[in-house]
Amino acid sequence: MRRSTVLLLLALSCLFVDAASSFAAPPIAAPAAFEQAARIAGADAFVVPGSFSRRALDGNVAEYSLRLRVGVGAREVIGLHRVVKETSPGHPVRAAQAIFLAHGDAWGFDAAFLSAVASPAVPDSRALPIYLAQNGIDVWGIDFRWTLLPADAPNLAELANWGIATDARDLGIGLAVARGVRLGTGQGNRKIHLLGWSRGAQTALVYLGAESQLPPGLRQTRGAVVVDSFLKTNDPEVKAAACARLKATEALLAAGQTAATSGQLFAAIGSLAETNPSGASPIAPGFTNRQTGLLAGSATYIFLPPGQSFVPLYHFLGGTFDSAGLPTGLTYTSEAHWYDFLEGASPLEPNRLLADGDAPICEATDVPFDDQLGDIHVPVLYLGAGGGVGDYGIYTTTLLGSTDVTVRVVRLGPPVARALEIGHVDIFTANDAPTLFWRPLLDWIGAH
Repeated sequence: MRRSTVLLLLALSCLFVDAASSFAAPPIAAPAAFEQAARIAGADAFVVPGSFSRRALDGNVAEYSLRLRVGVGAREVIGLHRVVKETSPGHPVRAAQAIFLAHGDAWGFDAAFLSAVASPAVPDSRALPIYLAQNGIDVWGIDFRWTLLPADAPNLAELANWGIATDARDLGIGLAVARGVRLGTGQGNRKIHLLGWSRGAQTALVYLGAESQLPPGLRQTRGAVVVDSFLKTNDPEVKAAACARLKATEALLAAGQTAATSGQLFAAIGSLAETNPSGASPIAPGFTNRQTGLLAGSATYIFLPPGQSFVPLYHFLGGTFDSAGLPTGLTYTSEAHWYDFLEGASPLEPNRLLADGDAPICEATDVPFDDQLGDIHVPVLYLGAGGGVGDYGIYTTTLLGSTDVTVRVVRLGPPVARALEIGHVDIFTANDAPTLFWRPLLDWIGAH
């Protein structure tokens, strides 16, 4: 963790009072509170002028968003979000508990966690941040810097160095600013829970390992939620797949291809399925655009080269198939919501980040990202989906130093039906997600 994070906590402890009193929380004072916390976090961190915005969400919940410059480079910018219940615009309710969300591959904060707001197919309330905010949790989140790049961004050579350590550093800055703003708006001095989903969970584990090397009083997090992901495995098949992906990605990097464009593929699949469902797919010959959209969700593993699926039969959504094996629908998530979700994908992602995520799983070379797993002692909740990473993510939790580990893997069918199980994205989009995943998360937060 950077020295600026230490300075943040020391300075803010002097600048702001603890919120143990019963006074109403001060206004958010946009963007002054963010600017104050950002500048204390380091001389190279400040709010990008004109980037601050507020939008009303369901009921009396609002989202505040801004962009934060975290370095001297023009592209060293992250997005920061706060979803909070208010007594009136700009005045958050007092929330003793807070959580910071780190998204995974392709989809930034809004696209990953607030997709219901962008989709007319479902109520806005069917979004995890809104659900948590309505239940008294102060919700924060990040857009990692690469999600802000446009598809036609020139000169992508610098992405060769944007790996998991970069994202972990940016995550630490986001956490520091969030905690500082909470202090400044009367929310108290409690540490923040950190939730990472998918690639974001890998990044969160790397960050937590680095944070564990600081004195306890200078750490930001009070608990960790690992959602359907892993950083280590004891399964030979899963390890071999990671090694195959790592070899392929390193070859791309060696050839100068620094950015993956899978987000553009996802967005195109979603757009075609929504606007021309019966048309012939240009992406998957022999299928219609709708069938391709359904396959991307319910049989995600077929879009990966043979032997490179993250885990066997890995898929985003539980689906249905006819006797010929052709997709016919989705079991848990609205089909229209899924296509809207797909369309929210960011166009570019660093190949270095993808390689860094596979390296500690493969173990072909020694990397530092898994060196401090045993030093992570905060309470941990592992939340998995039976058709996503599911049980394959449990092993990583056994390598942590924490003695308070809760495991919840949602399975709605027998093990032999893994291909039809609730999936990796269903955690946030399924009609029953509040009951199956979000309520247990809320209960865990309340207990920690």
